[in-house]
Amino acid sequence: MKSIFLIPVFFFAFAGFTLSTAQNAKNTNNGTPAEPTFQDFLAQFPKASLPFSFQAEELQAQLEKRASAPKAKRLSWEYFQFLPTLEESARFSRMPVYPEPVASFETPEYYAVLYNTGRGLTKNFKSYHVAIFDKQGNHIATHFVAGVNTTTLTTATIDETLHAKVQAFEINWSKDLQANGLDGNSILNLTPAGRQSFELTSGGMVEQVNWSYKPSSLTASTKGDAK
Repeated sequence: MKSIFLIPVFFFAFAGFTLSTAQNAKNTNNGTPAEPTFQDFLAQFPKASLPFSFQAEELQAQLEKRASAPKAKRLSWEYFQFLPTLEESARFSRMPVYPEPVASFETPEYYAVLYNTGRGLTKNFKSYHVAIFDKQGNHIATHFVAGVNTTTLTTATIDETLHAKVQAFEINWSKDLQANGLDGNSILNLTPAGRQSFELTSGGMVEQVNWSYKPSSLTASTKGDAK
């Protein structure tokens, strides 16, 4: 009777040990975690189709806290290596960056990922960027495309050829923002402040984040540059 039970127990124990050893061998290399692949990185982003748009109403609702949204997923640090401009953008501010995966797109020649840098302490501030890669996973370019903070709202439409049309607006509040803050305040209207049309697959090797801090640069003299 002992052999009836001992053989299966030994077999499953041995099988569990073998699977555990194989998994550890797969996930480690000389005691260190295995490096994620580019496909692992892409898998962090929900797949989406083009064209893709950010509407002013959507961004305005996020800023005014009228839009309820589930807790955002943050991109794990091991995937930062696939977004080389994150380190560069961090130099603009002491605030940490918590990139949030938003969407991924694929065209015959490129992969593209859309993410919010998650910079700052206020969740309703948004700064959306698109990073472009070739089919081998090489980084081509990164561009700011849309976002919102207390002074500026920027909308965008990305078409099937990864061409972006970006429109920036100056935000006018119903109550003085410095005196009254966001709570109980509302956006009175938006004033067009600049627009731009460009190819996401070229240029843009450094993320531009100073759109959030220098709204005065979006004047008639700089029309055409919405970033």
